[in-house]
Amino acid sequence: EKWRILKNIAAVSAAFMVQFTAFQGTANLQSSINAADGLGTVSLSSIYAALVVSCIFVPTFLIKRLTVKWTLCLSMLCYAPYIGAQFYPAFYTLVPAGVVVGLGAAPMWTSKATYLTQAGSVYAKLTDQAVDGIIVRFFGFFFLAWQTAELWG
Repeated sequence: EKWRILKNIAAVSAAFMVQFTAFQGTANLQSSINAADGLGTVSLSSIYAALVVSCIFVPTFLIKRLTVKWTLCLSMLCYAPYIGAQFYPAFYTLVPAGVVVGLGAAPMWTSKATYLTQAGSVYAKLTDQAVDGIIVRFFGFFFLAWQTAELWG
């Protein structure tokens, strides 16, 4: 059971690292690569406008209906259209894809935090360690892996 939890934490961390290597690499360059008519800036704005709306309504709704794991899986898929839209950048590809990212981002980050916290609580009980310390370690490992996406992308 302990190894399964550690393996799952590593898998979630690696999945975020890989996903954000692709996403963050393109997002960081949007205003430069897609400068014509402000396409890059508008596409990024669509992400964060949709994210604001998503934060209010979507995470609790999805997690209650799909569970934490499936909300995480589904919401991570929301980044694929935006990454794919980079191959044919236009307002009608990047802006709707940006809205999809924004709508998926809030449940993704919420379910990730919930998953790490729940796994940390179970792991702490199994190892007879302080819950807070384990959760902090799990989040620390996750953010260590996630931040390396800036290096690779």
